[in-house]
Amino acid sequence: DGITSKLDYLQSLGVTTIYLSPIFESASNHRYDTGDYSRVDPMLGDEAAFSRLCAEAQRLGMRVMLDGVFNHTGFDSVYFNGRGTYDSVGAYQSQASQYYPWYSFSHWPDQYSSWWGIYTLPQTNEDDPGYTGYIISDEDSIIKKWLRLGASAWRLDVADELPDWFLEKIRAAIIIAVKRDFGGKENIVVAHL
Repeated sequence: DGITSKLDYLQSLGVTTIYLSPIFESASNHRYDTGDYSRVDPMLGDEAAFSRLCAEAQRLGMRVMLDGVFNHTGFDSVYFNGRGTYDSVGAYQSQASQYYPWYSFSHWPDQYSSWWGIYTLPQTNEDDPGYTGYIISDEDSIIKKWLRLGASAWRLDVADELPDWFLEKIRAAIIIAVKRDFGGKENIVVAHL
């Protein structure tokens, strides 16, 4: 809501795009250790506030870009749940977890691939169909959900560390969402990856 209240001022400066660093629920203030991709961090607001921001920005000729951190999640996330913060069963808690295939363990539960060796950032397994579906291709995927709520673009964190095919699937999902959900209008920014 704070950004929404300043949109007229931002427009007067000539701003056309508002890039938001990660907005998703997280245990940290930087939020690059995503806790739940499907929720706005309560410190920032909620889905309704996000949709208001996007609608008002679009009315003023501005776009809102989200930061997608899909190379890794947080140790303290609904998916990994290393601290048991969430009610769900995460990959750290059980090999039977639906999220277990999203990660690569060399010795479960305490040895796993992590981003640049930082244990609080368990690296995701983009080759897992469940992960790819959740992020990109399911009807209610993360990419599609936030586009429907008003996002105009995605910036991908450490995109150079994501497989090319994964990037192409994101691009294709965005194009399909534009055609289906937005009637083909130039509402979404799609950059060639």
